[in-house]
Amino acid sequence: MRVAFITSETFVGKRRGGFGWLVRTIGRELVRRGFDVTVLAWRDPGYPERYSVDGVEVVTYPYAFETKSVLRHLRDYYGFAKVVRKVKADAFISIEAMVETLIAEALRRDAKHIIWAQDPVEWSDIELARSVNPCYYGISKARFNFNRFVLGLAYWNADLVLAQAKFYIDKLRKLYKINPNKVIYLPNPVDYVPPENRIEKSDKPMVCYLARMDPEKRYWIFFELARKFPDIQFVALGAPSMFFEEMFKKIAEKYRILPNLKLMGFLDGHEKWKILDKCWILILPSIKEGLPIAMLEGLAHKCALLSSVNPDGLTERFGYWVRENDFIEGLKWLLENDKWKDFGDKGYKYVRENHELNKVVSILINHLESLRQDNRAMARK
Repeated sequence: MRVAFITSETFVGKRRGGFGWLVRTIGRELVRRGFDVTVLAWRDPGYPERYSVDGVEVVTYPYAFETKSVLRHLRDYYGFAKVVRKVKADAFISIEAMVETLIAEALRRDAKHIIWAQDPVEWSDIELARSVNPCYYGISKARFNFNRFVLGLAYWNADLVLAQAKFYIDKLRKLYKINPNKVIYLPNPVDYVPPENRIEKSDKPMVCYLARMDPEKRYWIFFELARKFPDIQFVALGAPSMFFEEMFKKIAEKYRILPNLKLMGFLDGHEKWKILDKCWILILPSIKEGLPIAMLEGLAHKCALLSSVNPDGLTERFGYWVRENDFIEGLKWLLENDKWKDFGDKGYKYVRENHELNKVVSILINHLESLRQDNRAMARK
């Protein structure tokens, strides 16, 4: 079966976000199971029109993300239209609805179209993000409502809608008037859940941050906590997006002198897992999030959560939900009588039962096979 992903990023270059990670991980696993996988993505600076990652062919097209020019975006969408016509795919999977999703649905009616909701955005989400990043989220209410209409059409035309978080089902109903009964919950996977007996925590308190160093992530709160808790080791994993490198350098410069703060940059695979194995608590100070993969990865390594977001109730279930920026009180509370340890143990069991990679991929394949059978039934008619 031939599958094509539509996404804003791949997990290469300086744009290593959750969408790109998901496409790369799921795409790799589908290839291992005999699928022919293509990814259609925005072209990162310096990258060619075509390249391969983990056996997955990536086909890119120009997209000026930073521009507000409608004409430039229309030109970019025309470029995508030329690309999508040439792609041989039985099913297209959009990682969150995009304008490109609607274009693919219109031009490739011979294929099935799936949207995997990762972070549907309400106007209140825009306002929150704008409070820490006004330039990046400087969209008008009129533009938001137009986008809402276009993305709503994409959702309505989709053959299958998946949601990686349960609370998205009602959010999609409110945003796009989608019948909740037509949305299927499919959680994001964790690519590596270590054997329980191999997780060895640090003897001394150690906490970590795992995310991009972008304004909406509010990473400076993590840095400031390191200043307030000199007896705890703070390890920050992540790098800024290309748009925020200078901002990160200026902020990080104020904290590099702290002996208990390590800025590790972007780490992946075994290097990342070794650090998570040692950490007691994962701290996520974002102003807004969907259900971040970083949260699931932390739980997979028995890290309790200290977070300002509480998707699907996971933070209060496996840690401390920060309501009024009380990170200091939350950190003290988790450390008191080793509360973090019990939360970490329970979080590990939850991820192993619900987010294990092979389980998620198998469910996705079942959905793909059902859609293919629908196609064959239609062809016989």
